[in-house]
Amino acid sequence: MHTVKYLLFLALLLALSSCGINRYLPEGERLYTGAEFDLEAEVNRSTERKLISELSGVVRPDPNNVVLGGRPALRWHLRANSEKSNFLNRFLDRRFGEEPVLKSAVNIERNKVIILNRLENNGFFNASVRHEWDTSSTRKASLIYFIEAAKPFVIGTFQYEGGGRKIDRLIAASLEESLIEVGMRYDLAQFRRERQRILNFLLEEGFYFFTADYLHFSIDTTDGVSGLDVFLQIKEGIPEEALIPYRIRDITIFPDQTLRPGTEPEPEVNRVELENYTVICRDLDFRPDRFENYLLFSPGDLYRKTASDRTRQRLFSIGAFGFVNVRHRLVDTTEVDGEKYGWLSTNIRLSPSNRMNLRAELQVVSKSNNFMGPLFTGEYRNRNLFGGGEQLNLGLRFGYETQVAGGRQSGLSAFEAGVFGELVFPRIIAPIRWKDNTQYGVPRTKIKMSYSLLNRVRRYQLRSLNFTYGYTWHGNRYAFHQINPIALNFTTLPKTSEEFQKILDGNPFLQRSFEQQFIPGAEYLFSFNQLLQQDRSRHILFQFRLDIAGNLASLVDGVFNDEKKNRLFRREYARYLRTDIDLRHYIRVGSEGRLVARVFAGIGIPLGNSLSLPYIKQYFSGGPNSVRAFRIRSLGPGIYRPEAIDGASFFDQAGDIRIEANIEYRFPIFGFFKGALFADAGNIWLYNENEAIPGGQFSSDWAEQLAVGAGMGVRMDLDFFVVRLDLASPLRKPWIEDGSRWNTDWRPLKKSWRKENLIWNIAIGYPF
Repeated sequence: MHTVKYLLFLALLLALSSCGINRYLPEGERLYTGAEFDLEAEVNRSTERKLISELSGVVRPDPNNVVLGGRPALRWHLRANSEKSNFLNRFLDRRFGEEPVLKSAVNIERNKVIILNRLENNGFFNASVRHEWDTSSTRKASLIYFIEAAKPFVIGTFQYEGGGRKIDRLIAASLEESLIEVGMRYDLAQFRRERQRILNFLLEEGFYFFTADYLHFSIDTTDGVSGLDVFLQIKEGIPEEALIPYRIRDITIFPDQTLRPGTEPEPEVNRVELENYTVICRDLDFRPDRFENYLLFSPGDLYRKTASDRTRQRLFSIGAFGFVNVRHRLVDTTEVDGEKYGWLSTNIRLSPSNRMNLRAELQVVSKSNNFMGPLFTGEYRNRNLFGGGEQLNLGLRFGYETQVAGGRQSGLSAFEAGVFGELVFPRIIAPIRWKDNTQYGVPRTKIKMSYSLLNRVRRYQLRSLNFTYGYTWHGNRYAFHQINPIALNFTTLPKTSEEFQKILDGNPFLQRSFEQQFIPGAEYLFSFNQLLQQDRSRHILFQFRLDIAGNLASLVDGVFNDEKKNRLFRREYARYLRTDIDLRHYIRVGSEGRLVARVFAGIGIPLGNSLSLPYIKQYFSGGPNSVRAFRIRSLGPGIYRPEAIDGASFFDQAGDIRIEANIEYRFPIFGFFKGALFADAGNIWLYNENEAIPGGQFSSDWAEQLAVGAGMGVRMDLDFFVVRLDLASPLRKPWIEDGSRWNTDWRPLKKSWRKENLIWNIAIGYPF
């Protein structure tokens, strides 16, 4: 009943909003609300939807934007230009306002010409269009286009017409991979894609000066009804240099150029001749021999566009150069065995970045558990430490947070401090030989050490020292690998309060997670990412992580110690196996919408004498990037719900197993504001039974213990920066007695209900 009243209230507001807009319209005018299409054509439903979507995108004008049934941008504009204008309305009008789109602004005849043109581009050459206005709504009008398109023309034959030149033979052979097939519907966009495919093929065969405009399609009808004969040709009169392949004659690198238009090259101070290239520079800040690892072509090689482009990308990815320009210049032509080809001279001009950089940032951090406070970070970076693109990063961070809301935990606070150092080599440094000049990305060797101090006042002080040595590389355009054969973590708990010690004494698992002070392990990450390929309608992002700790230490321990306890050098070490997968599927919906689905599953198996994973390696659930209807790190384990009277909720709830699933529909609102509707489900569990946490162990009925929530969100998407505000509500609470876990009592107008069941999340970036 409360929900019905709430929906009726919203509907009344929207109705009043519409009435408010109508009184601002000029006398005799109607607000144009858009066009509809009634298409009659011999095509399947999928093709019909695509055609209507394309036609909707080309007819003009676009109607005013609609948000949740209203037109706020239009309303702000009308109010700002009325007698009741105020500062807020004028501000909103300047930033987001829209002038009313009126019925009189629609040029129907021009739209009909555009519609017929698009239909012809899709194979409907004998279509007709008529229109009708729908004025049934008060002071509003929509346009209906009735289209009779009948049967589309299809491809009857497709062949290449050329001579005996090398370029003719290559194009004819490439038609085995053609995008144009006999029997397919004529589609101008597909012909353009085919022309681009052939161009890309020729650019990989040395034809540096060839362009897509040099290709021409001729079309004749076969039976006079719906069949088309298609002939592909090279246009007459194109430059001779476009018809021959090219090879690289020489390579010259200028590593200290300004690259400003009209700037003359700097005087030649140093000229270093190497086997495959020459380096000309004022100063030898970047070692000339190091460029060998980044060049994907050599003198004598056939010109290939991908090799040239990826060489530019690899040089830029070093980080030592702010701009990279690769230019090829024709210097000569020759003829061998009747085949003519040319020579290119390659100049690579590099603009160095500032070698050293210092950055400091002060920000205020606010968390969902009512803790907030300042955080200071500072970082020093040297982008070319040893003259080969090696990067040195040194950083520090200081933070303080305290609880600003009331409650039994009021006055709790925490202090965090840390330093780190990282050295990155843009190559593999390993005892085995590694091919550095892979065409996808630059392999790197990373060495990192960090130290952190966490002091939770009236609880404990935790110190942590970390060291990693590892490698990163790209397997192909989508696949990325990272392996840390050495990953060491050493933690100590030098101080604990009496209250916190009681918590540890009452929870052996938690106590053991802090006692495992030394984590000697290895880590591996595999990532498959299609998001960078923008022309796809579907994208996959898959990540797999593997973390193994204590196995090598266990072998050493077994040799020198008779006791079966995880100890090495008198220090207890953790031994476990931890692995997880994260799979995300992005599906484009319409021109700007997107449906995103995500599944996460992870498990950590304690080995040896370990009862659970170390605390810093455990899983958490709940929060802005997890199950958003529950506060950050507040879910689980299992059906367990901690009591707040002991103060232990200052601790995050952690587990050894985590399963989550999310689905989110993202859509445009107006401008850079985006909306989202989402649903989340998930929880964490313990691998071993813990008497102090009843109901926390993973079991066969884990699906019945999933927390479920749903909500909506608004995002300010500036491309380079995204601020996200999500509002979610629990649909299912796993800790409630079985049979009553689903939340069916909705009382959004009741304050106590909203406090417990409406969860706000503010975050930077998308959740996944």
